[in-house]
Amino acid sequence: MFLLSSPSTSSSIGHTNGMLRSRSEDNLKKLGDCMENMDEDVSKLFIEFQQTDLREDPELFRLLNHYFTTSKGVSQLCESLKTCLERSENNECLLIDEALVDFELEKLGYGGSLEEASFRKTFRDLRNFNAFYNNDDDDDLDYCEFLRKFQTCHEELAKMIVKLEKTMKEIDKKLRRVRGRRVIDLLWRKSTESLKREKTAMSSMERATTVALKQVEKISKLVSRLDTVERSIRVTAEFAIKKRSPVTVAMGEVELEHKRLKSTLVDLDRETGLCDGFAQFGRTVALEKITEFLSRGDKSSK
Repeated sequence: MFLLSSPSTSSSIGHTNGMLRSRSEDNLKKLGDCMENMDEDVSKLFIEFQQTDLREDPELFRLLNHYFTTSKGVSQLCESLKTCLERSENNECLLIDEALVDFELEKLGYGGSLEEASFRKTFRDLRNFNAFYNNDDDDDLDYCEFLRKFQTCHEELAKMIVKLEKTMKEIDKKLRRVRGRRVIDLLWRKSTESLKREKTAMSSMERATTVALKQVEKISKLVSRLDTVERSIRVTAEFAIKKRSPVTVAMGEVELEHKRLKSTLVDLDRETGLCDGFAQFGRTVALEKITEFLSRGDKSSK
């Protein structure tokens, strides 16, 4: 909505119409570029609010698309990580459990005479554990790969926060400019309320993105810890298999690392669930605020 007074001459009108046509054509081109990878939620907004100038503001359109795409990317990574955590719980932990149980049984079977014990089953279990990791399965994603993906996600979230903060500063400038004009009271009030609703929508997106960023940082550290623990167990098992370390010493270390492994899996499962939940809740709140902003009138002019 425009607070500037209307041009008084026909030449001015013609000049303004030409400028508007040029701006519209430029916006349509930018809008077409944005629509190539349009998010589903943004697509619904685009269709539902045809009378607002969301279609005339490619920057807002691109910002919304970037926010929802980035936030959903967080959820998708969380879902993928949950699958890998289940795999670790059902495979790695189970294999280690078997090795520890067989080790204790074989110790008892030799009546405490460890010099005579062959630990045949224990060595078999350790070989099975290492073989599981050495199996090249294209369907399995290692945690180092996840760490790289989460780092990329972290960067995108950080960029999103910068964009949102910049947008809110621009809205604050518009509010000061509108308050300085204060022309017709009804127009002034409507324009001010629209800008406030827009800022509320941007603020909700910024808060949700900040929370997601902190959660991703926690998860990245836990994934790194998990990878370290699993590597330690593999190295210990390999040393035992190749007789570079006494099996009794190796199994003592495996037992300690096994506890760390389970503890880390529990922490990761909790934080991954929280991260996904926060991301989904943030999108829900942001969508409500954006819908409220768009449904109550055209976006104020710059």
